Amino acid sequence: MVEKKSEIDEVVQAFNAGGVVIFPTETLYGLGCDATNPQALLKVYKVKQREFGKSFPILVKDFNMLADYAIFGADQKKFMQKEGRKRPTNFVLRAKNLSPLTTKHHTAAFRISSSAWVKKFFKKFEKPIVATSANLSGKNPLTDPRKYKEIFNKDAELIDFMIFNGVNKKRVGSRIIDLTKKPYKVLRK
Repeated sequence: MVEKKSEIDEVVQAFNAGGVVIFPTETLYGLGCDATNPQALLKVYKVKQREFGKSFPILVKDFNMLADYAIFGADQKKFMQKEGRKRPTNFVLRAKNLSPLTTKHHTAAFRISSSAWVKKFFKKFEKPIVATSANLSGKNPLTDPRKYKEIFNKDAELIDFMIFNGVNKKRVGSRIIDLTKKPYKVLRK
């Protein structure tokens, strides 16, 4: 008897193959891929119809993974620990070891996700992931990922897998705080 793959195993397989997936986060549905794979990143740009040069939000498992892809000091870490507990927040930091397709001026917005699904996923995937909102650039976020083919039209064929975790009524993504200069600056509330 062949064991059925779990959704997480399917997503890991898709990401390892350079695929793009719609998945639940603690805020909106994310459109994501392996943040270290340039071919996958190009697919996300195409699906979202996003202009080049804008960075993507990047989810990391923990501060150990963050240290592999971002430069930050003890004060910044303390601030992230405090503010990240209050509500989902992306922190803009100097980036390293990432494709220029994920960064802007050598910075990127990183988040340690509190989503139960994302936490389970990171038990099986050891690289950062892009988690931009699942929508066309500048449009409302996708509340029901089962309708992604209607939203993304012909580019929907670039999406390898979709995880449905209920209809999401949230309209606002995570907060963004720039930690690259002092004083730290809130870019999105």
